[in-house]
Amino acid sequence: MARIKDEDYAYATARIRAKEIKLMSRSRLERLLDTADPSDAMKLLIESGYGSDHPEIGKGGENDIEMLLSGEMKKAYALLSDILPEPQVLDLFLRQYDYLNAKLIIKAEFMGIDVSKRLSRLGTLKPEKLLKSIADRKLEELPEIFGKAIMDSLEAFSQTGDPQTVDFILDKAGYENMMEDARNAEEPFLIELVKRMTDTANIRIFVRARLLSKSGEFIRSALIPGGSIAEKTLDELAECTLEQFLEELKHTDYADLSESLLKAVKHPNGISEVEKTLDDSILLFLKRSKYVTMGIEPVIAYLFMKETEIKNARLILTGKINKISQETIKERLRLGYA
Repeated sequence: MARIKDEDYAYATARIRAKEIKLMSRSRLERLLDTADPSDAMKLLIESGYGSDHPEIGKGGENDIEMLLSGEMKKAYALLSDILPEPQVLDLFLRQYDYLNAKLIIKAEFMGIDVSKRLSRLGTLKPEKLLKSIADRKLEELPEIFGKAIMDSLEAFSQTGDPQTVDFILDKAGYENMMEDARNAEEPFLIELVKRMTDTANIRIFVRARLLSKSGEFIRSALIPGGSIAEKTLDELAECTLEQFLEELKHTDYADLSESLLKAVKHPNGISEVEKTLDDSILLFLKRSKYVTMGIEPVIAYLFMKETEIKNARLILTGKINKISQETIKERLRLGYA
């Protein structure tokens, strides 16, 4: 895939600028948070344009919620596919759903359960095809990196019985696949974005592992190559304490994250705060796109902002179903895009 010229994104950029102003504002999120129950929250989302492709939605049950939110994400991808001069670039982000589906399928196979109704339809592969390919072990029909990772996962799981081995193998392959897509697109912005996503994934792995008292060996087995932080550096940091690790971050491109993460880990709900802090750091990086008049940057930034909006809606809806306090839900919201 040859690099597209920035001026070829003129139409896409103009369309996205018009869509950006329709993203859910903080005040509308607060209105959503203030609703009495999940049913009222869903009505407000429908008033905001959610569920236009599913007019039967509205009762507020968990199936309705997932249909509403996944449908909105599907609409976002459909929009970008229509306006991008080269829609294939979206595969970079759609593949995450293929990898999530593969994790579910492999674990379900060993557990003897049916997950066919839980598979996402947002990936580059139809879930039915992926399910059959894995069941029949006809993995040569899949993209090379993906097929090899699935086979390695199946072998590792059968030997260890540890579902985390599936996550480790497929996560590493997923980021490798994204970087391959970014390089094929010849877009420096996408390459930098994938590197940052890889780095934040590694920071998340380290902090979570230390908060859960995991070993340095566990951290090394989970770390993902390909980011801007050298593998040798990550390997050396695997034995550090959490405080030492965050101190060392000050000597990388993520010095600004060090203090934020230190505050996050001291929060009563440390892991959730860490997740939020790292998500917000990616959104902050993407906010640079507002200075780009033509190019792929505003389009991809919109995709992430829309995904964050939907994530916030899911936090609110599921929080109300599970009777989580309004204050707790509000603390977990990602507001970096608003």
